[in-house]
Amino acid sequence: MNLLRKFLSPTWRPASAASAGLLATIAYSIAMEGDKFLIGNRFSDVRFIQGLIGARGGRRTLTLSWVLHLLNGVLLGELYAALVKRFLPGPDWLKGVIFGEVFIIGAWGLTPLADKYHPFIKNGELPRLATWTSFLQNLLRHLVFGLVLGWLYREKSS
Repeated sequence: MNLLRKFLSPTWRPASAASAGLLATIAYSIAMEGDKFLIGNRFSDVRFIQGLIGARGGRRTLTLSWVLHLLNGVLLGELYAALVKRFLPGPDWLKGVIFGEVFIIGAWGLTPLADKYHPFIKNGELPRLATWTSFLQNLLRHLVFGLVLGWLYREKSS
């Protein structure tokens, strides 16, 4: 347990990190719905999750997919606050942006696997993920996520 404490930020506030991650994911989701409409690339993280859990549709499945999407944001908020933020340069909003963008750039290498194996991508229900359009959409979405996360999860004033 002491080893774990060495890695955790001494200023980590789990409740604040969870709230910031949740609100950042809501902002991300608004950006996601907006860019789908504006750009016309209908890639949705929630539909992607639906495919991962092997479900076609229905209210329960959609609700579960949204819950998992929001929990993912909460977990990213905790990861940011507990382990990463203190090592990033700049003001809080920039730290959040760097975190969000580095996260998606790091994860992007997995997109060819999604295109090959994800059932909704394979059958055309979702567009391919390993494209420049999807990449740019995800950069924008994670920019919004990181900006809100960094803005909301700031160091506590003394």
